[in-house]
Amino acid sequence: MKINMLKNYISKLTKKDIIDYLNKEKVEYNNQEVDLIYEAIMSNYENMENIDFMKYISNYKCNLNEKLYNKIIEKYNEYKKFIE
Repeated sequence: MKINMLKNYISKLTKKDIIDYLNKEKVEYNNQEVDLIYEAIMSNYENMENIDFMKYISNYKCNLNEKLYNKIIEKYNEYKKFIE
C-alpha cells in the first residue's frame, strides 16, 4: 500500500517540484543536476521495491555536488521507514 502511494506521487512529480524542494532545503543545485535527478526517478520509480537504493544512487555520485548527494542520502535514510 505505502509503495503504491509513493509511486502515485512520483508519477506526478515535475522538475519544478524537485527545484522547490531543494530550495526549501537550501541545497545548491544546477539545472543539469535537477535533470539527472528527475530522469533517474522517472525511469525507475515503477521498480522501486526491486532497487538497492544505496547502490543505485552511488552511480550518480560523481554527477552531483557533494551537498546535494549527501542530502539525498540523508532524506532517503530519514524516510525509508515509511516505505518499507
